[in-house]
Amino acid sequence: MKFHVKTGDFQKAISAVEGVITVREIKSVLSNLKLEAEENRVSISATDLEISIKTSIASNTHVVGSGSIPAKQLSNILKAINFSETSLENVNEGENSAKTIITDAENKVDFKMMINGIGGEEIKTISTIDDSRTSGFQCNTLSSMIKKTSFSVALEDTRFVFNGLYVKSFENKIVVVGTDGRRLARVEREFTNNLPFQNGVIIPHKAIKEILKIIDHNESGRIGLIDNQIYIKINEIELLCKLIDGNYPDYEAVIPKETHNNIKMPKDKFLVALRQALIAAEEPSRQLRLRFNDNNLHINASTPGTTEANINIPVDYSGEDTTIAFKGDFLLDIVKSIEDQEIIIEFNNSNAPVVFKDPSDPQYISVVMPMKL
Repeated sequence: MKFHVKTGDFQKAISAVEGVITVREIKSVLSNLKLEAEENRVSISATDLEISIKTSIASNTHVVGSGSIPAKQLSNILKAINFSETSLENVNEGENSAKTIITDAENKVDFKMMINGIGGEEIKTISTIDDSRTSGFQCNTLSSMIKKTSFSVALEDTRFVFNGLYVKSFENKIVVVGTDGRRLARVEREFTNNLPFQNGVIIPHKAIKEILKIIDHNESGRIGLIDNQIYIKINEIELLCKLIDGNYPDYEAVIPKETHNNIKMPKDKFLVALRQALIAAEEPSRQLRLRFNDNNLHINASTPGTTEANINIPVDYSGEDTTIAFKGDFLLDIVKSIEDQEIIIEFNNSNAPVVFKDPSDPQYISVVMPMKL
C-alpha cells in the first residue's frame, strides 16, 4: 500500500472516525485505524466491535492495498507535520506485521516517520451497503431531536435499555425518547420519508454521540436497519452500530395525564437562578428546593456549615404552598434543551412527577421525579 493525500483532508478524515476508539485500548487492534488504498481514494475506518465508522478521501494511489496504524500516534504525527501533502507507504515485515513510513509527498521537507502496525485484514468494519436498504432523512430534524432528549439517557446503568435513545416510527413521524429512570425527555417530529423503526430501536449513547457529530451541520443523509444494526451515511462518512437488545419501558405511563398547577416563567432568568443556587448545593446530591407560593418561586440550596443560597423569582402562581426538591443538574439540562424564551412547569404535588414544556414546541415534553425532602 502506498498513497499520497492532502494532509488537511487526512486529518479531518481521521477526526471523523477516531471517536469510536476507546482510550483504554492501548495496544489492541481496536486502537488502530484501518487504511484501504484503492484507485484514486483511500478509506479510513475504526471500530470498537459495537460501532464502526468509515470515511474516504481522494488520493494519488501508487500501490493498492490495506494496513492498520495506531490511531493516536498517527493523529499526533499529522498534527505536528508542516507539509501540505503526506505520503504513506506500508511495508510488510512478515505474517500479521507491517511498518508504515510517513514522508512529505512533495519532498520539500526532510521528514521520515515510521509506525509499527498490523495487516489491515485484522480489522473488520463496514462493507458496501446498498442504498436501496436505506431511506433519506433530514439531518437538522434528527439532530434537534437528539439534542432535546439525549441528556436524559443513562451512561452505565445495569438496566441496559436505559443506556440508549429509543427511536420509533409511526408512518412519517418519529418519536425519540431518553430516560434513566429518574427523568425522561420525549420529542416527536415529521419526516419526509417513512423511516424503518416501526418496532422501535434503542441506539447506544456512545453511538448517539458519534451520530450527532456526523449529522450536525449537514442537510440530508441515508439511514436504515442492516442486520439489526443502525446504519447512517452522510456524504462520505458511514456509521454502523449494534442496537441495544431489550424491551423499552412504557414511557407514556410516566407522563402525567393531567396537572393542577401550571407556571410560565422567563427561561434565562430561571437558568441564571439555577446556576447561582447550584454553587451552594451539597455534593453529591446537588439538591435544589423549589418553593411555589403567592406569585413567587423561591429556590434554596445549602451545604451544611458552609454555604446557603436563597433566590426569588416572581411568577404567576396562586396554588397551594408547595416545595419540590430536584437534582439541580437535571433542571439545568432541561432548561438548556428548551429553545423558547419561556419555560412551562406543571405539577400536582411535591411527590408527583413534574412536567417541563417548551411553549413553542408542543411535541416536546420532559418529566422529572422529585427527590425526597
